[in-house]
Amino acid sequence: MRAGVLFGQGREQAFPDGFDLEAHVLEDLGVPLAGFDIEDLVHGDHHRILDGLPRRPHRWLYRGWMLPHEDYTALHELLGDRGDDLVVHPDSFETAAYLPCWYDLLADHTPETVWTENEDPEEAWELALDALGPPPWILKDHLKSARQWWEKACFVPEGADLERFTSIYEGLLEFHADRFQRGFVVRRFVRLARLPYATPGHPVFDEHRVVFWNGEPVAHAPYHDIDVDPLEAVPFPWLGEVVESPFFVADVGRLEDGSFTLVELNDGGCAGLPEQIDLRRLYRRIFADLR
Repeated sequence: MRAGVLFGQGREQAFPDGFDLEAHVLEDLGVPLAGFDIEDLVHGDHHRILDGLPRRPHRWLYRGWMLPHEDYTALHELLGDRGDDLVVHPDSFETAAYLPCWYDLLADHTPETVWTENEDPEEAWELALDALGPPPWILKDHLKSARQWWEKACFVPEGADLERFTSIYEGLLEFHADRFQRGFVVRRFVRLARLPYATPGHPVFDEHRVVFWNGEPVAHAPYHDIDVDPLEAVPFPWLGEVVESPFFVADVGRLEDGSFTLVELNDGGCAGLPEQIDLRRLYRRIFADLR
């Protein structure tokens, strides 16, 4: 079974936003590429996805827009029906992408967190107050934050009351629209080292994204494409041994005291790769193992 990259994209796009450079690198490396319209997957037009794929059975590494678990599972089943496969199984996808699935395993290395299984803001408020104490907090759903809307839908400031919390909750629901995932996650806000740069909508912290492949950290770079002290060593290099996914990313943040915390995990296929990562070196490593 030949290995390739399957891009999930929007209509009228050769490749998803931000993934065109990856596609050119992969083509240059001789890696088979295919793409499908995510709207066809979401709305059940599965025959259109199959029509665009090569006939020969492939094992696909998904790269593209973030998918909820149920859509990723549907893609896995659809490909399986024609003899294809995904490198990352849906169970592994869920383990890395959904915070409640990995939190207990890594709780000692990440900010204290609670979550609900519904959209009730009062339940989330009471649960967070009881477990975390008063704000500041970070609010997100089980899958993704809205850091682009930092004040409106992500950061619950010190002194916030239920009314302010509910306003941020409503902002988060607006951000995710009909793609809100499972329930609320409330995280204790920890003070990361702040960088002297301005980004519209949210502050810039000293964060780094680490790519794990087959149990090992194989690439890393600052989360933002800015001048920042590089990592002298990868924090938490053992993550690949305990997170049951062959391909995921870890976002690590440098605290004000110089130590590191685990900010987030995500499935490798849905995660953007920082501009400073050497794509050619990364994909050579991955496809050396897949061929």
